[in-house]
Amino acid sequence: MKINKQRMIKSFIELVKIDSLSGREKDVSLYLKNILKKMGAKVLFDDAGKKTGGNAGNLIAKFKGSRAGKPFILSAHMDTVGPGENIRPILKSDRIVSDGRTILGADCKSGIAIILEIIQVLKENKLPYPPIEVALTVGEEAGLLGAKFLDYSKLKANYGIIFDSERALNQVTANAPAADRIEIEIHGIAAHAGVSPDKGISAIRVAADAISKMKLGAIDFETTANIGIINGGNATNVITPLVKMTGEARSHKIFKLARQTKHMRETIEKAAKKAKAKFKFCAKREFHNLHISHSDTVLRLIGEAMLEMGIKMRPVSSGGGTDANVFYKHKIKTPIMPTGMKEVHSVKEYLLLKEFFNSAIVALKVISKL
Repeated sequence: MKINKQRMIKSFIELVKIDSLSGREKDVSLYLKNILKKMGAKVLFDDAGKKTGGNAGNLIAKFKGSRAGKPFILSAHMDTVGPGENIRPILKSDRIVSDGRTILGADCKSGIAIILEIIQVLKENKLPYPPIEVALTVGEEAGLLGAKFLDYSKLKANYGIIFDSERALNQVTANAPAADRIEIEIHGIAAHAGVSPDKGISAIRVAADAISKMKLGAIDFETTANIGIINGGNATNVITPLVKMTGEARSHKIFKLARQTKHMRETIEKAAKKAKAKFKFCAKREFHNLHISHSDTVLRLIGEAMLEMGIKMRPVSSGGGTDANVFYKHKIKTPIMPTGMKEVHSVKEYLLLKEFFNSAIVALKVISKL
């Protein structure tokens, strides 16, 4: 599969020059709308922007395909983290970097540039391909918001590829955990710490007691938990009446996640009961797990494509969540392909060109094998 490397570089550079922090993807979405329409796609936006407080919805582009077959989805996200305004990309011999003031935006505009190149190569070479659906999401960096509010009624594909990984090219993400966000309030009783401490119930002491008995960190090889934020107290001479804590639990197995979340609740409950304090415990599913078997069609074809290029694919597990987790909940299986992005979410971010180009070649080979 022959790609146009210079075109890919140009496409990527043009994309990262368009600011698109989470919630402010309108400019890049309109830019992409025009490009995709010129390629012959039917383009539409859903109302995810209204639901998330952003200025743009998810972009969905549909290509009819040149042969019969099941629809295939290609996806990446349009938003970036900060500092991501006025990005100035610099092309070096083997990579693209920022000027050091900002991120580069390879996460995930490298994925978008790969998708654009795939469509271009398919069409200009008159290669046979099935119907293709392109889903470019908003708000991924803000908690997978675009994927969560995507209008799935507009999609027919139940398999495809998401381009959103900084791993080495041969490491394709096939598994990722589900996560619960946990919010806790402990309500004690305020009292003067020097005059009448016995009349108070310290929410801080209850929290400390609970945390000391709570299983946190690596619970087992596929389950983790953490308390990441603790707020409480405003004076040294007051028995603290309220502590708020925010944490999470993650696991590749739903039953293990439920067990860990239950354990965290019970630990808070026991500590509060012991001190005669009150508490509130709220657990909300942030995202579903992702589990794609080694025999899955797309994963198998990615492996075959890489082998033709002298690369041995290795399916890997991630500890984080991506749009693929949300897609999986909606019965769309999408292994996550690396794009050549490295050191993301930092001003040291860069795009390794060899992996950037090869990611597009692998995907083109997969589509040819469908």
